[in-house]
Amino acid sequence: MNRAVTNLESRNFSKEKKGKGSLDTGSQPNVAPSVTLFPPSSEELKTSKATLVCMINDFYPGDVEVTWEADGTPITQGVKTTQPSKRDNKYLATSFLTMTAEAWKSQNSISCQVTHGGTTVEKSLSPAACS
Repeated sequence: MNRAVTNLESRNFSKEKKGKGSLDTGSQPNVAPSVTLFPPSSEELKTSKATLVCMINDFYPGDVEVTWEADGTPITQGVKTTQPSKRDNKYLATSFLTMTAEAWKSQNSISCQVTHGGTTVEKSLSPAACS
């Protein structure tokens, strides 16, 4: 779905570019993302699974890097991050971290780190505080 949106935007841009006159691309300033980290639901934990959701909203431009850490150690397994999609001239993306409920409960802290425009925003959760 994101690819179709990107292609559509590219076609529209190309079409405008071929017209007479100049194309005003605008000079929208960088906008830092709003980051929210959600813990796994109690219902999901009963199935021995734990999915954390890191929502990244209202940023511009659309380049963003997401990393996850458990007790300061980078996590790469079980991570899925969506491609940024555009809404109201800003972007949004979501990153998911899936692990076993046991692995979730054994951590002191899990964090989602979002880097955008050279600045990193970190949100952390403590499993003990979420029970």
